[in-house]
Amino acid sequence: MRIYQTLVVVGLLGTIELLPRLGLVEPTTLIPLTEMLSEIVSLTVSGELTPHIIQTFSAIFAAFALGIATGIPTGVLLWRYDSLKDILDPYLLTYYAIPVFAFYPLLIAIFGLNILPIITIAWLFSVVIIITNTASGLKEIPDIYPEVGRNLNLSSAQMFRHIYLPAATPYVFTGLKLGFIYALIGTVASEFILAENGLGWLISFSYDSFDVQTMYASMLFVILVSLVVNVALIVIERRLYQRART
Repeated sequence: MRIYQTLVVVGLLGTIELLPRLGLVEPTTLIPLTEMLSEIVSLTVSGELTPHIIQTFSAIFAAFALGIATGIPTGVLLWRYDSLKDILDPYLLTYYAIPVFAFYPLLIAIFGLNILPIITIAWLFSVVIIITNTASGLKEIPDIYPEVGRNLNLSSAQMFRHIYLPAATPYVFTGLKLGFIYALIGTVASEFILAENGLGWLISFSYDSFDVQTMYASMLFVILVSLVVNVALIVIERRLYQRART
């Protein structure tokens, strides 16, 4: 199965490389993948990309950190208190139907035209998936697991540390991986309309200026960093799960 997945990726990358080189796509529409990579290197070496990287990923990681700090405890509360879950469940289930970007004028009025509205929108994008996955992961733990903990006379803290948390780890980290992607989407999309720098702003500005090389280089850079962070989260998840089992 993995070899087929690899072939799909290789085929997609090869298509992106060959279509413009064979003249099947206009260079104003798509440039070869190697040119995108070359432009990333050029923009990075020149320092032109650096302030945009700092702006965008400061917002992404701030929103993601807020999502973790608020989402995981809230998910635990929803798991612990059924009445709270019953109250909030309808809102959580329909949350992503709400156009969060409609609130950006209000956020600008509250925070001003700076990075805080962008962080807030990105946090609103990411936090709910972290909440729901944390609550679902704890809810889906088989009854036999806590029963074993009670037979071993574990305290509540020990039960959470040694029973509930390891068992819920796959769900929680799925929420974290999705939460990071949502924070990235919220940040980059917000920069299209709310920022004067950042990778989202650079993509939009390059598009308006017909600077295809910079536009695709910026897009590819965002994709590559998101892949690296997701791989890092997968590695952390596996190590935590292995440590919890030992």
